[in-house]
Amino acid sequence: MRSITNPAKYSVLAVVAETGSLTAAAEKLGYTQSGISRIIQDIEAECGFPLIMRGKSGSSLTRDGEKLIGPIRQLMRAEEQLSGAVDEIKGLRSGKVRVGMFSSVAVHWAPELIERFTAQYPSIEVELFSGLYDEIEDRVLDERLDCGFSTKQTKRDLNFVELTRDRLLAVVPKDHPFAAFDRLPAELIEKADLILPGEGSGYDIGAIFRSCRITPRVKYALSDDYAALSMVERGLGITILPELILEGRAGNYRVLELEPAFHRTIGIVSRPRRGVSPAAKAFIDFVKAFVRAMRESGPEKYIK
Repeated sequence: MRSITNPAKYSVLAVVAETGSLTAAAEKLGYTQSGISRIIQDIEAECGFPLIMRGKSGSSLTRDGEKLIGPIRQLMRAEEQLSGAVDEIKGLRSGKVRVGMFSSVAVHWAPELIERFTAQYPSIEVELFSGLYDEIEDRVLDERLDCGFSTKQTKRDLNFVELTRDRLLAVVPKDHPFAAFDRLPAELIEKADLILPGEGSGYDIGAIFRSCRITPRVKYALSDDYAALSMVERGLGITILPELILEGRAGNYRVLELEPAFHRTIGIVSRPRRGVSPAAKAFIDFVKAFVRAMRESGPEKYIK
C-alpha cells in the first residue's frame, strides 16, 4: 500500500460504514452519490483491496474494511484534535463535538443546554445522537462520539464525570391496589405485572432487583420510557422511571417513592487517557456548570 495521500477522504468511508448507504452518506456529507462512489474507488485503489460491499439492502464494509475502520476513526479524531488545538491557541474555540444523550436528558436538558452552549461557543458545531446507555457508551469507546450521558452503574472502561442524582420512582395506575401506598415497599414489585422501560433497564432498575432480590414479573419490555408511561395509564401494569422522565408531566397514574429509596447517578462519559478535543472539553465543562446552576436555582428538582 502506498502512503496515504489525502487522509481526510478516509472519513467518507467511516460515514458510509455508519449509515450503511452511499446515498445517505452523500446526503450527510453534501456530496453526490457518484462523488461518494469515486472517493471509495480511490481509497480502494490506494489500499489495493475492496472495502465496501454493495447490495440491494445497502452498503457494508468488507472484512478488510472492518479491519481499517478503527484506525480510520482514530485518524479522524487526531485531525479534529489537531485542528481544535490550533484554534484554541488562536483563541477561536471552534471545532465539532459529537454528544450522546439518553431520552430524558434529550427531552428535558438538551434544548436549553444546546441553546446556551451554542450562544457561548457559536463556532463549535454540536452533533447529537439519541440512544440507550449501551449504545452511547459503545459509540464513545469506538470514537463515533466524543462524550455522552450515562449513569454510574456502567462497568465500561470510560471516564465518568458525575453531574447529579435522579430518584427512581414507581408509577402505578390510579385504580391499582398499590395506589393506596404513600411509599411502595420494593419487595412488592414482583407481585404486580411490570412494564420494563427502555432507559436503564439493564442498569438502574436492574440494580433495584438485585439489591432487593426481586424476580420481577415482566409483562412488557419496551425500548421507550414514555411508551411505558402511556401503558401504565391504560392500566396494563406498573413501571419504574427516573424522576427526570416524570418532570412536568401529569396523567392517569400515581407516582410513589420506593422503600428503600433508589436513585441513578447521571454523568457524562468520555474516553480515558486518550484525551478529548478542545471542543469536547469545552462542552463537558459547560455541562458541569449548566447542571450545577440548575441544582442551585429554586427548590432542588434533581437531587432529593
